[in-house]
Amino acid sequence: MKKIRIVLAGTGEFSKTIFKSLILDSRFEVLCLISQPNKKMDRNKNIILTPIAQLANEFGLKIFQPNKIKEIYENLKLLEFDFFITASFGQFIPNIILSLPKKLALNVHGSLLEKYRGASPIQYTLLNNDQITGISLIEMIDRMDAGDILKSFQIKIKAEDTALELFDKLAKKTSLVIGNWLEEIYNNNFERKIQNEELVTFAPKIQNEEAELFTNMTCQQALNKIRAFNDQPGAFIIYNNKRLKIFRASLSKIKTPIKIEFLDGFLYLIEYQFEGKKKVIYEV
Repeated sequence: MKKIRIVLAGTGEFSKTIFKSLILDSRFEVLCLISQPNKKMDRNKNIILTPIAQLANEFGLKIFQPNKIKEIYENLKLLEFDFFITASFGQFIPNIILSLPKKLALNVHGSLLEKYRGASPIQYTLLNNDQITGISLIEMIDRMDAGDILKSFQIKIKAEDTALELFDKLAKKTSLVIGNWLEEIYNNNFERKIQNEELVTFAPKIQNEEAELFTNMTCQQALNKIRAFNDQPGAFIIYNNKRLKIFRASLSKIKTPIKIEFLDGFLYLIEYQFEGKKKVIYEV
């Protein structure tokens, strides 16, 4: 059987998990990976590779890391591929790139569209205390997350799930189904669902100041923020004149060194960190 030729664009651990499953799938030939540039450095000022750059090194794949993806248009034009697939890439894809694949340009989006178009769907899912989330595989068009939905699945959200755990759960489940999805789409075995613009909601990029907690919030509102910002940037509160980051907390009364009073009760801290101090994890 002729292999399906694909180009993959992503940056974080979410995309790494999904893309690794496609690299290992014998039905596909991964021609190259595309990632954002390496921007982080360790304490010794050594550059830290993005997870996708690490993946390229692991499998000896060609990697492009442009500031703007249109910079590599000529490189991609030579590849003759069937699908262009993005997952948490972090750049808007212009039409000049979307027109390159023989079949389709697709995006793995971390919500059940029409809900939560934008950069932070998983965080907004938790901010709104939703009980269900999922993945939408959509055709990419020249508007953000507005293309037809071709495939999707949903999962239930547990009360203790944080953004970090939802990213992981969604990536792992996607990695189990995306190969079959792509094969079905390649063979025209799919139905399009046109998004209803009247049902659309948005999930814009999270700003650091949005992560601050205030005692005039309800406990549930504060907990939603803690769960949503568990990965980045980390929910925080000014406590006894000190900045306190909170990574996990409980509505239920537990024995813990710190409890914080909000509008309608207390939150009991499970995982937290005072500025300049080590993270504390309290075993519940």
